[in-house]
Amino acid sequence: MKLSYSRTHVSFVAGLLVLSFFIPAITYAATPTFTAAETTANVTAGTNDQSASTAATQANVVEVKASRTLTVGALPGNTETITIGTCVVTYASSTGATNDELNCTDNAAAIDRDTGAGNTARTASDIAGIMRTLTNVSDTGHGALTVSGSGSTATYTTTNTEASATAITFTDGTAGDITSTASTTGVIPVAQINTLTISGTVDTTDVYTATLPTVGAVSYTVTSSDTTTSHIANGLRTAILASSGYAGQAFTAATSTNTVVFTAKVAGTGFTQTSSASNRQAVAQVVTFTPSEASIDHNYDVTINGTRYRNEGGTSVQAIVENLVSRLSSVSAISCTENDVLMTCTAATAGTSFTYVAEVNEVRRSSGGGSSRRTPKTNQPTPSAQAPGAAVSATVFTRDLMTGMTGEDVRSLQQYLNAKGYTIAQSGVGSKGQETTFFGALTRAAMVRMQTSAGITPAVGYFGPKTRAYIAANP
Repeated sequence: MKLSYSRTHVSFVAGLLVLSFFIPAITYAATPTFTAAETTANVTAGTNDQSASTAATQANVVEVKASRTLTVGALPGNTETITIGTCVVTYASSTGATNDELNCTDNAAAIDRDTGAGNTARTASDIAGIMRTLTNVSDTGHGALTVSGSGSTATYTTTNTEASATAITFTDGTAGDITSTASTTGVIPVAQINTLTISGTVDTTDVYTATLPTVGAVSYTVTSSDTTTSHIANGLRTAILASSGYAGQAFTAATSTNTVVFTAKVAGTGFTQTSSASNRQAVAQVVTFTPSEASIDHNYDVTINGTRYRNEGGTSVQAIVENLVSRLSSVSAISCTENDVLMTCTAATAGTSFTYVAEVNEVRRSSGGGSSRRTPKTNQPTPSAQAPGAAVSATVFTRDLMTGMTGEDVRSLQQYLNAKGYTIAQSGVGSKGQETTFFGALTRAAMVRMQTSAGITPAVGYFGPKTRAYIAANP
């Protein structure tokens, strides 16, 4: 209980009598609190197997194919030939059944000028249609050729992609019945296509990045609602579309399941694009412990991973947090610091959490003024044997003392106080010659008087380093 006094002046007049007196107003100190707050939550590292890989599924090239279109204007004469690529095609009349040989594997083929037993002459369109069924046609400079066309035309095009193209070989031996009406040198541009494929385990806060020309890196951070790689691909594409400068890019971006597909807007105009993925990083848990005020009648307890660490009372908030930092220094799971008003504990390993509880508990006392809690009797001084009432001995005190503690060093302290005139009790228990081993309210009051006289601040009845030093210097 904390007492404070306000002056109340009461007077009355009865004849010449004036009575004035003062009434003390009693207020109570607020109950101390001890709070813990997690300022940074623990975050475990993600599974490090994710990737965002770019592949050019269609390379950009300006001239990749050559083609030649043949037009059949009239039925070629008997035994006339043409050469397309390396295949020599002979047109010949036959009697009886139609006789076509259309496989150019041996670089030779034959087309019958007439059909059926009636030897009906084929038309120009018939001849063109047969030319479109030639197989295994190739060219020395280009390799295999594919055949297409319609009506009276047959078009031969290089199959393989090439950095540059030259004309496909053609020789006309039909005196103009079959002509090469169009000969190209490969002006068939192909649009570049890049695919960015998302794979691996999806972890919240993983980051997937596409690096684009002029725009630079565009990233997407995985959220808790992204449960599949397809969600991430859509999220990354959305970020790309929203990026500054996307409209001026040489490509468009679309998605296909877990893949972002980049396609050149103009065939033959290429672009450079790369990608990467980074794993979610572990974050160390941080907890602050804050006592609201100091009280030597309360214990300040911190429990870390199920083990309790206690500061028994405290003369100031600074003393409490400093003492607890010292006590927690042996805990390998955390690292603690203080700034005079609070203690901050950080997980020793990022991603490995710790449990914590902060409590402030009043020191319980027995009805006789003693303490109901047991104090370990360690680091206690060894006083000289002395009879009750003897002069105080030159005891060396090796620990701090406060209300509720017990020990022979308490008896020595009481003997010192009584001997120096800071009387604990006028008679009975605690008086000179009847000192006890219990640090109670009377001992505390005597300590306050001695500390005040000695100029020790704060004079709160706590037997700490300052008071121990004073007694050592003034035996």
